[in-house]
Amino acid sequence: MVTPTILLLSRVVSAVGILVHISLASSFLGTIALALLFEFRYLRGGDVDYMKLSRKFAVISTIIFGVGAAYGTLVEFGLVTVWSNFIALIGALALPFFLELFAFLFEVVVLPLYLYTWNKVKNGWVHFGIGLAAGFGGFWSAYNILAVMASLSMLPPGLEIVSLASVKSSIGGAITYLLEWQKPSDLFNMYWWGANVFIFHGIFAAVILSWSIVAGVYIRRYLRENDQMHLKFLKNTSLTIAFLTLIEGLVIGHYQGELVIQFDPLKLAALEGFFWSGLKVDPLISFVATGTFNHPFWGLFSWPSALRPPFYVTYAYIVMMVGFGIVLGILTAGIGIYLLFGGRLASFKLGWLNALGPYLLKVGQYLIPVSAAIASIGGALSAESGRFPLIFVSSVPNSAGPPTVTGIPVSAILNIDLSMPYWLAALLLIVELSIPFVAIYGIYLYSRRSGGDAQ
Repeated sequence: MVTPTILLLSRVVSAVGILVHISLASSFLGTIALALLFEFRYLRGGDVDYMKLSRKFAVISTIIFGVGAAYGTLVEFGLVTVWSNFIALIGALALPFFLELFAFLFEVVVLPLYLYTWNKVKNGWVHFGIGLAAGFGGFWSAYNILAVMASLSMLPPGLEIVSLASVKSSIGGAITYLLEWQKPSDLFNMYWWGANVFIFHGIFAAVILSWSIVAGVYIRRYLRENDQMHLKFLKNTSLTIAFLTLIEGLVIGHYQGELVIQFDPLKLAALEGFFWSGLKVDPLISFVATGTFNHPFWGLFSWPSALRPPFYVTYAYIVMMVGFGIVLGILTAGIGIYLLFGGRLASFKLGWLNALGPYLLKVGQYLIPVSAAIASIGGALSAESGRFPLIFVSSVPNSAGPPTVTGIPVSAILNIDLSMPYWLAALLLIVELSIPFVAIYGIYLYSRRSGGDAQ
């Protein structure tokens, strides 16, 4: 029997597992991108430091991929066990899962080839092409998984929810919802415009998070050792992180907000903290979302309490994602400008940044990775908990009140025979949080053996 306690523990265990797996996947995407970036710089300019950086991140990405693949299998097994009724819905979502499997197999073959062929391929650009193929496999895999996650938040056009309970029926006494496409060609709507906004929001977040963590480590090493290779890394990545953060927040985030207004106004009310009942104008959000100052929004308390997302969603969005995202952007922009243009800042009346730069570095070694991590966690909580307790969410206008928010209740896909005592939940959380340290330890052993540089 599904009880509130079992539902809560199941959500916590699943959320931690998914967040950790996303962290590993993000780290792989970021490190393989760094390997390709620095190999490109090496091939263009012949700087050996870039070659060392490229080889280092190629090895690190392979370590992360190995642990992440095993961990993903564990998480998938857990999701199938805990949310077993979700299997009934997967048939309608077959295309992304099918393509992701091929992307994963592509990674398994090409990534070791990329690593093994260092200095074994005479033409460096051919080796770079192998790396591009490995990177494509990783990003294509992420693209398809994020397409499924997008569907959980926004019902794709042409996909319909079939409620068996409405006709007093079920499958095996457990499955009460099914999904079906209006016509076969609608299957490709898994990749519609709204899904792509969600997908690229997630991919940008993955690169920002992983690069920020590495940037924090390299700032620390640069301050300690004053090594030029660390400096070159920071010059190549700091402003890029700031630029990606800007695009993530102001461009992709804007389109994401428009989709939330259209598909889940209840989620919008929770994210923005519309703590009122009925219609009310919020000039700031109105201007950001619609370009006017007088657009009214339905308050969070306009919907029944059973449909409202958890209270922490507001803080996860405003404080964690937006607040720390702004901190990250300012820090990386300041450090990037200081490192790249320090000697010429005075001519642009920015000489004060030369004096501020060393302090930004000292603070940035800690605050950059922490800000990126908090912003990423806040984004995940906002996206996933913001739609709770529903999945495959959509809204229908209602002339008598707030839009009617519809979807499949999360409780309907939980394994009805599941037992989740506190001790089991605690044990699972310990296992989930411990496995990533295998990757960290592997990277430590590699760095220690190579003296921190690939040889």
